[in-house]
Amino acid sequence: MIPRLLAFGLVGVLVALLIVNVMNDQKERQELDALQEQYAVAPADNESAAPVESSGAVKEGNPVPDVQAPTLDGEIVNLKDYRGQKVILNFWATWCPPCMAEMPHMQEYYENEAKDQNVEILAVNLTSKDNGIDKINSFVDDYGLTFPILLDETGIMGEEFQAFYIPTTYLIDEEGVIQRKLMGPMDREMMIDMMEDL
Repeated sequence: MIPRLLAFGLVGVLVALLIVNVMNDQKERQELDALQEQYAVAPADNESAAPVESSGAVKEGNPVPDVQAPTLDGEIVNLKDYRGQKVILNFWATWCPPCMAEMPHMQEYYENEAKDQNVEILAVNLTSKDNGIDKINSFVDDYGLTFPILLDETGIMGEEFQAFYIPTTYLIDEEGVIQRKLMGPMDREMMIDMMEDL
């Protein structure tokens, strides 16, 4: 009788553990989905939430497309003008916490290592999804950013470069070829190591 009760008790404990594990897995999945949604770039009211199909031109191993955009200072720059330099092309927004965490590292790298490594940083603000030019200017001032800030005012550049999660970064070599795409924030050491290997 006692062994049977022990067996039933053991089965009951195992079933309870299984239920708890299933519930924890479900909770973790929901939290991960919420984080992914939180840092995804929200579509405008007239846009579909589905990712835009890319022509396939923007991918590792391909030359960077002939894209131009205005800077925060009003200058028009073309990505192809940076041939002969390595480029960190970073897509960001002022409301993005991982972007906020990454920017001081980018600035430190820009001040201390970028010139020696023949690197230019181009930080593309997803302006059509952000909170206005005043907020962008304030962000740049608060973080003391001195590298060029490009403005994606129409959202076309962000779509072409598939910046659906931010920060998204492309590493471009001196010949203008995309060598790597990164999703998520970088720190200074990562930038040093990756650009050294580029």
